[in-house]
Amino acid sequence: MKQFKKTLLFLLTLALLPAMQVFAQQIPQLPIDPAVRMGVLPNGMTYYIRHNNLPEKQAFFYIVQKVGSVQEEESQRGLAHFLEHMAFGGTTNFPGNGIINYTQGIGVKFGENLNAYTSTDETVYNIDNVPVTPANLDSCLLILHDWSHDLLLTPEEIKKQRGIIHEEWRMRSSASQRILNRNLEKLYPGSRYGKRMPIGLMSVVDNFKPEELKAYYRKWYRPDLQGIVVVGDFDAAEMEAKVKKLFSDLPNPKNEAKYESYPVPDNNEPIYVIDKDKEQTLTVMEIMFKTETMDRNMRGSQYFLMQRYLTALATSALNQRFSEMTQKPECPFVQAGVDYSSYLLSKTCDAFSVYLVPKPGQDAEAVKAVMAEIKRANKFGITETELMRADDEYLSSLEAVYNNRDKQRSSYYIPQYYRHFLEGNAIPSIETKYNLYKMLSQQLRSSKQLSPIVSQMVAELTARTDTNFVFLAMYPEKDGVVVPTEAQMKAAVAAGMAENVTAYVDNVKNEPLITKLPKAGSVKKQEAADFGYTKWTLSNGAVVYFKKTDFNESQIIMSAQSAGGLNELNIKDPKTLVNAQLAADIVDGTGLGNFKQTELEKALAGKQASLSSSINNDTESLGGSSTPKDLRTLFEMLYLKFTAIGNDPEAYNNTLLSMKTQLENAEKVPETAFSDSIRTTIYGHDARIRTTEQKKADFALYDYQLMQKIYRERFNSPSDFTFFFTGNVDVDSLKQFCELYLASIPAAKKKEVRRDPKLELVKGQVTNKFVRSMETPKANIVILYHGSHPYSLKEAQIINAFGSVLDDRVLQSVREKANIAYSTQAGANASYGFHPQYSVQLYCPVKPANVDQALQLMNEAIKEIAEKGVTAEELDKVKKFEIKEYQESQKNNGYWQGLISAKTFWNQDGRTGYEAAVNSVTSQDIQNFAKNALLKQSNKCAIIMMPESLHETE
Repeated sequence: MKQFKKTLLFLLTLALLPAMQVFAQQIPQLPIDPAVRMGVLPNGMTYYIRHNNLPEKQAFFYIVQKVGSVQEEESQRGLAHFLEHMAFGGTTNFPGNGIINYTQGIGVKFGENLNAYTSTDETVYNIDNVPVTPANLDSCLLILHDWSHDLLLTPEEIKKQRGIIHEEWRMRSSASQRILNRNLEKLYPGSRYGKRMPIGLMSVVDNFKPEELKAYYRKWYRPDLQGIVVVGDFDAAEMEAKVKKLFSDLPNPKNEAKYESYPVPDNNEPIYVIDKDKEQTLTVMEIMFKTETMDRNMRGSQYFLMQRYLTALATSALNQRFSEMTQKPECPFVQAGVDYSSYLLSKTCDAFSVYLVPKPGQDAEAVKAVMAEIKRANKFGITETELMRADDEYLSSLEAVYNNRDKQRSSYYIPQYYRHFLEGNAIPSIETKYNLYKMLSQQLRSSKQLSPIVSQMVAELTARTDTNFVFLAMYPEKDGVVVPTEAQMKAAVAAGMAENVTAYVDNVKNEPLITKLPKAGSVKKQEAADFGYTKWTLSNGAVVYFKKTDFNESQIIMSAQSAGGLNELNIKDPKTLVNAQLAADIVDGTGLGNFKQTELEKALAGKQASLSSSINNDTESLGGSSTPKDLRTLFEMLYLKFTAIGNDPEAYNNTLLSMKTQLENAEKVPETAFSDSIRTTIYGHDARIRTTEQKKADFALYDYQLMQKIYRERFNSPSDFTFFFTGNVDVDSLKQFCELYLASIPAAKKKEVRRDPKLELVKGQVTNKFVRSMETPKANIVILYHGSHPYSLKEAQIINAFGSVLDDRVLQSVREKANIAYSTQAGANASYGFHPQYSVQLYCPVKPANVDQALQLMNEAIKEIAEKGVTAEELDKVKKFEIKEYQESQKNNGYWQGLISAKTFWNQDGRTGYEAAVNSVTSQDIQNFAKNALLKQSNKCAIIMMPESLHETE
């Protein structure tokens, strides 16, 4: 593995010469972004503090631990993750549920804004979207302080978390997870990572003694292994002073344990893992070429960014090749692609990976074809034109960030800072990073070294299939699926590498998307509209609303809608129905104008513009976005959607085959059956709601020409569409494009009227309880209440508040008190439209033996609100969260576009009086809703899935 690092360093040095000085003995570090205050306290704790005012008046608090499951001893497997749970169950300054209660009291939701994760190498805790007040800032710093050093770890909380973690293990037990668990040691021979899945062993979770957890905490949670990240709308100098004062006196343990990183040894023989599971939906293969990670001292230098840049170009180009291959009917795989990232679970080893989904029965052929393509890249390299397209795409995405550099959200910076702490990744300013990449691109292009350097890197990465080579395949266990032997897959790999390949030919269609521009129409009328929008009526009748904003310098979002949809089709005919439901997805993936799909992908390289369409029950719609620079491209795509959709039978056939492959074993996955049962039950088995089995039968009815015909009928003219544009629009350009690409298209013969699709939720009390075969026994519960209800802003807030309080109460009763579930969800919403109504949803995955108890607790939570209302504290939490979310949404283009859309189509004003509506909600309002609407109307659907057998194995 070491040879690649040496080669990469040599290649990168060549790439950078003569644009920069090369130091023979010392690798120059990139300057850290001056906007971040970084320091190390006397006790070794590292901190990163940055003022950033998006979102306004909010702050984000993180504590990062260089500790994960790999630090565990054999008898401690699961303690790192267990400790993460305990951090929310009592600290010195926030005993019991103090952290959760406090943060929810200031508008920070547990699970959504307050959370944590544990991996093999790290544990990260976060408090997001904290409203900025002096008290809130101090209290959240105190929470980080307690997480660092002052967890209580009481026996009572430990006992409670044992049951909760069991249910987390149950919920996360998927086919791929089980296969990985069974084979992890083989995938990591001689490495600690082979026995350190973060969830751990349930035998350890059930039986460790409290003192063992305390000893683990004292050993590993210590300042020299911890980093603090605080980013938000505050005074950075004051925050730095607070951090220094609060955290400097935290002690490191005496005779502290040596912190180690655990290497992943070379495997001198190739590793082949081929396994199966009854709930695996399709055959998935991953071929990995292991390679060494970049040293920490290099990760802070130009070399780290260059490695990312060159590997991104290589993987982008190769992914385009594989995409092109899948369009050919003779291709033996449905999907394939490459990636460069960490090897499976470990931070100490990287891998160049190839992913593929073979066509049924063509496993060996698919592996051979993929390996032959890898050999082609290894032997002949990647062409200059391929890499220039990849470079254009990479730089255009960076340019979008650069142009919006003064308005990046705090969430953009936070992961960069904790990755710097954990791994040493460079954290230059956006300007430095962008200019460095531009410089490198110009240097490589001008010197004609782009292809030679990237090609040499790919050759080094894929040089060997005898050492540091790993083959992992996951198969469905079912009749008719033949699982190959290791010998057969070795032979397929060898056959691919022995294939007599020739150099790749990059076929590119060198013509514009639109070869002949249409004769422009005009804007016939301009008028002011609600919420600061302007309304144009075009000469063909199309309507355009637009609003110029400065929230994101690199963003313009677009949506469009027209009345019609399935309502205008004979959907009583099954063939018409299923083809209409799929038509938009197919058209979106089969090219535009004279361009087939792969030709279109190449033509759009370097353009930050996207567009998709849909045919709904009562409308057809378009949605897209672009940068200001690429707005013309978005309009060209819009024009072609109305006048010249693509015709690419190969892409159509490949899409259908991909869908069919994914559905092949889907019915064996319990969650698929559960999802089907939910939708069919609540909609009374309406034909428009297709189950997995029905979708399989639908393939016999699919007809590409019929889909194209339906699409052309539904999108025959923009004249009966209403368009919305929001963002950094140049008004003159927008007008020019609207007149040229929309107003130029002839008007439709008739303007359709939106009609009630009559897709209604089933009335009365309905229960669907069924059993499924499962590898890991678990029960799933969904409860849905619904009914007619007049809509207003006030009523919407009452119902939303009911759902928020119900969510918290169910979590407390089912998880925190009964300890019978890892996660629960509840929510409620009001909707307008043809039938104003409310809906209340509850979801709970649970151990089968505890289904009745969970149902009882959920029912009791609803009845208690109906009988007694909610507490002032509960209502205050809801209001603070809703006001915070509302205020944050004000600088979001999507929020404004949603407002104008609702006003235009339904005459609903979602803004005027919003805060007043939130603040006016009372406990009595919520109680009245629960009692006089929800329980009185008594429309309730219960869908419960149970396992056939209760036997479970770890």
